[in-house]
Amino acid sequence: MSTRSGHAWRIVLRPHAGRFALAFVLGALTVLASLGLLALSGWFITAAAVAGAGAAAAAAFDIFRPGAVIRLCAIVRTAGRYGERLLSHDAVLGLLADLRLVCYRALARLAPEPLARWSEGELLQRAIADVEALDEAPLRAWLPLGWMLLVLAVVLALIGHVAPPLALAAAPWLAAAAIAVPLASSLLAGRAMRDLAVRAGRRREALIDLLRGLTTLSLYGAFEARRDDWRRLDQDLIDRRLRHRVLESCAQAVVVLLVGLGGWQLLRSGDRLVTDGAVAAPSLVMAVLASLATLEAFAPVAGALLAHARSRAAQRRLSDLLHAQPALPFGGTVATPAQTGALHLRGVARRHPGRADGIAPFDLDLPAGARLLVEGRSGAGKSTLLKLLARVVDPDGGCIVLDGTALTDYREDALRASIALLPQRPHLFAMSLAENLGLGDPRIGRSRMRAALEAVALGDWLARLPQGLDTRLGEYGTGLSGGEARRVALASVLLRGTPLVLLDEPFEGLDAQTEAAVVAGVHRWVGAGTLIVVSHRSVHFGVPAWRLRIEAGRVSLPRRDRD
Repeated sequence: MSTRSGHAWRIVLRPHAGRFALAFVLGALTVLASLGLLALSGWFITAAAVAGAGAAAAAAFDIFRPGAVIRLCAIVRTAGRYGERLLSHDAVLGLLADLRLVCYRALARLAPEPLARWSEGELLQRAIADVEALDEAPLRAWLPLGWMLLVLAVVLALIGHVAPPLALAAAPWLAAAAIAVPLASSLLAGRAMRDLAVRAGRRREALIDLLRGLTTLSLYGAFEARRDDWRRLDQDLIDRRLRHRVLESCAQAVVVLLVGLGGWQLLRSGDRLVTDGAVAAPSLVMAVLASLATLEAFAPVAGALLAHARSRAAQRRLSDLLHAQPALPFGGTVATPAQTGALHLRGVARRHPGRADGIAPFDLDLPAGARLLVEGRSGAGKSTLLKLLARVVDPDGGCIVLDGTALTDYREDALRASIALLPQRPHLFAMSLAENLGLGDPRIGRSRMRAALEAVALGDWLARLPQGLDTRLGEYGTGLSGGEARRVALASVLLRGTPLVLLDEPFEGLDAQTEAAVVAGVHRWVGAGTLIVVSHRSVHFGVPAWRLRIEAGRVSLPRRDRD
């Protein structure tokens, strides 16, 4: 495990360490009670049989105290197991909840870049499957290994107390079952165990691509071939997981065999000692049954190191995510959001990594409350300009100033409260319409949500919805037309109430009448704020507006006209 991975894991684990420690104590009491229950019961039955051979011995034999201890072991075993399971699983669920929060904070910090470079399948694998795999470390590795070592020490000490030669006879078998077999199974799994998570991510990614392109693939007759490719990935992962489970089962079988051979060796060695009178028969039975009772603690350990390997692989993959650095550092100190939306750009340029195109250096002065239409062909750099203004990316040169403060001087929360951006491909979540509209601020009232929908010409559409604002929307706006989904996203942007609003193709797919209504509604809603719209076609705001054209990365001087 890398140092940074272990450090992050310890930080998250620390608040739950107390519950895990208590769970270990309860589990230790449980396995020791199970050991005592079997060993003492064997001793008690054998001692009672020996005492029954003579009337005097039978009369002197105490059946009450051993019987009470045996009953106590049975009660402790039952209560301890329940308490251990309750505490350990509660601690693990709390740990996983904290890990998910840490993971989602990291994802939020990496948005939009470099998060956009990760495939959705890989992100899902790390944020869901890898986090869930971490429960194997405490539940299937750390706790069982600790109990195993405790039981091994107690049993060898008990057998040694009965007769040191018996401990020497049992020790190799028990040590092989408890330590050698888990180590061997872990070495046999080796690199293949770490490869499982990678293959699971590829399978998840392939499934997402297959489902997303279902309609297109079906129309082109390519769905069956892609489905068969995914099935091969799925079957390969199933086969690998099956091999690991078979290996774990074989390891458990070897543990059972070794523990049985250890008991048999004790019987062989103890028979001579009983015959010579060096060991009492009840004590030998207790020693043999104690060695067999180790199975409860030893059997889970066969897969403990395999579980630890799976958990460690998940930790490493999550560590890569948690320690990834955002593309844009936010080291600014200005905590007050902008108020007017006045923009000043000096020598701003942006080149796409690995490409020759981009935006050539240009200047721009835009007063507060201005309306700016950015025109140009596809790929000219219009969307790149909006990303620069929203500080989704930083310019290669020059400076962008908002309300007299450079964008780089704002704290991230202050900057996001100053600028609202509608991207070219907005996303709607699989939740209610009200929840989608209130993403920027859950405290937004419903009357204001209705007003925003009216502003984007969705008032009649809202009235037709069966549950109004509580109507659930499908992922990516399923159940909405392209224009409706885009306008819902536009309404969500308007509800942010920022002084600078950036819209990338907001009127795409609208007819002329609807477009005119949306343009007027957006203009009224933004009011004294600054509005910048990217569009392939001319947009008329009804007020004097600035127009800026980008051709092959070159930004023309803005001109002001009258509508």
